[in-house]
Amino acid sequence: MYYLPTSFILFGYAFFTFLYIIRNRKEKVQKHLFVNEMLIFLLFLNAGIMYPFLYQFNSPQLPQNTLNSLWFLSSLTFLIEMSVWAITLTYNSVLSKKNPEIMDKRDYKKYCNKFIENWTDDLKSEFGRKMLHLFTSSVIFFFWTIGSLLESIGILEPFGLDIYSFSYWWIITIGFAFVFMFQVADLARLTRFYMLPKWAKKWYLSMRKEELDTFIGSTPLVLSFVPFIFAPFPIFASVALITTGADAIACLIGKKIGTHNLKKDSKKTIEGFIAGGISTFLIVNIIMILYNNWISISLVKILLMAIIAAIIFLLIDYYTVNISDNILNPIFTGLAMWIIFLI
Repeated sequence: MYYLPTSFILFGYAFFTFLYIIRNRKEKVQKHLFVNEMLIFLLFLNAGIMYPFLYQFNSPQLPQNTLNSLWFLSSLTFLIEMSVWAITLTYNSVLSKKNPEIMDKRDYKKYCNKFIENWTDDLKSEFGRKMLHLFTSSVIFFFWTIGSLLESIGILEPFGLDIYSFSYWWIITIGFAFVFMFQVADLARLTRFYMLPKWAKKWYLSMRKEELDTFIGSTPLVLSFVPFIFAPFPIFASVALITTGADAIACLIGKKIGTHNLKKDSKKTIEGFIAGGISTFLIVNIIMILYNNWISISLVKILLMAIIAAIIFLLIDYYTVNISDNILNPIFTGLAMWIIFLI
């Protein structure tokens, strides 16, 4: 039952996210944000349901006392994080309400106006935004590599761990800590901006102008990976790298050398579009071949996975308008690869 605190936190985020959306539903519908934000609510709900099964699914022989320890350490980490946030937000709320000048300086409309004045949509700014997303993938590969090394020299077995339970504990814990951190900051930014500390406001210097009235894309990106923790590691890794790496390549290539618009009134370019499809194809092939010992599938299936994933990536990139590709790319490319693997 040590998983309950984390599940409750996830369900709590789902509830408050849903409450925020419903209270502002007219505005969200007018700005074409309603469906995307409802998907974020569903992703939190899904994470809360799946969380109790994440640590042992790929490690069915994991001893119960080891599993309890993993749940306990994660829950303790999240409870400490949430306590720090509660104290910080309360302190800033009291400070702002006692001082009208501070409250005035922390007016969100003024912040948005200033943000728009200073916002730049150049290659350097976009690179910074994409590096934040790529950090997610780097965490996955880093801890899988550490787990693989420790298992190979026999350090994990005495503790009742294997590569999946060790690596995924780190990946899941860091991933959810990241999600909790940004979603509480986002809810404060969108509803009670004066509660947000100065150091948290700096996180939003790299967000897109379109995200001023909604949640940033990093949170749903991480939550969209959750179902694929149940898949073999190469599929999980491919999903993460397609969503962060292929998307980054498509965007940066488009910014750097793109000259032909993909569609009328679209900022996307044909050059970036092609780069995203090619990089998706290459990512799947490279990951599946490098980690083939964890999945053992034929080259024909790998090629089929790569082709289908690239097609889905391109279709989403071309047709998606009001729903974040940070949600659609991992879910649809991941499901397609998983189905091909199973058949």
